[in-house]
Amino acid sequence: MNHTKLKFIIGSVAIIIIATVVFVFLLFEREQQETTAIVSPDNCLPAFRDGGGPYYEPNVPFRDKLVPEDNEGEKLIVEGYLYNEDCTRTISNAVIDIWQASEEGEYEEEYYRGKIVTDDTGYYKFETVVPLGYGEGTAYRPPHIHFKVFVDDIEIVTSQMFFEDVRGVEGFEDEYIIELENNNETWIGIHNIVLPDYQ
Repeated sequence: MNHTKLKFIIGSVAIIIIATVVFVFLLFEREQQETTAIVSPDNCLPAFRDGGGPYYEPNVPFRDKLVPEDNEGEKLIVEGYLYNEDCTRTISNAVIDIWQASEEGEYEEEYYRGKIVTDDTGYYKFETVVPLGYGEGTAYRPPHIHFKVFVDDIEIVTSQMFFEDVRGVEGFEDEYIIELENNNETWIGIHNIVLPDYQ
C-alpha cells in the first residue's frame, strides 16, 4: 500500500469518526432539550377557560416588555413552556396575548399588555411588574395576569395566571399559580401553560 493511499484511508476514517461524534452529540442535546421541556403527568393540568373580563384590547403590539421604562413596580419576568393537552409535546410559534392590572391595581390602554410568540421549543418569556389586586369584599380580585393563546390564528383558550396568595384557596389549583423566586430585586416566575382540548 503506497503512502498516498494510506493517507486517504486515514483521512476518511478520521472524517467518519468526527461525523459520528458530532451526530451523537447533537442527538444527545436534542434529547436533553426534549427531556427538560416535558412536564410530568401529575403537573399536566390544562388552563381553565375564562371569559377574559372587560379590559381586553385585541390590537396590542408584539413586545416582550409590557411596562414603560420608568415603571417603579416590582419587576417580574414570567417564563415557561406551552404544551398540548396531555403535555406530550410543546407548541411552537403560538401567540400569547397578555394583559394585566398595574402595580396600582388599574388597567391601562397602552401598557401592561402585549403579545409574544413561543419559540421553536415552545418556550415563552415576558417582562412586566407584579400586579396589584383590586376591588373590595366579595368583588375583590387577587393579583392575576390574563392571557389568550392563539395557534395558527385560532384562539385556543382564554385564562389567567395567579400568585401565591391564592394557594390553598378552593378553585385555585397549584398549576394556575406562578412559581416565584427573587433574583437581585427581580421576581422570576415559572409558569407552564397547558392548552385544553388541543393535541
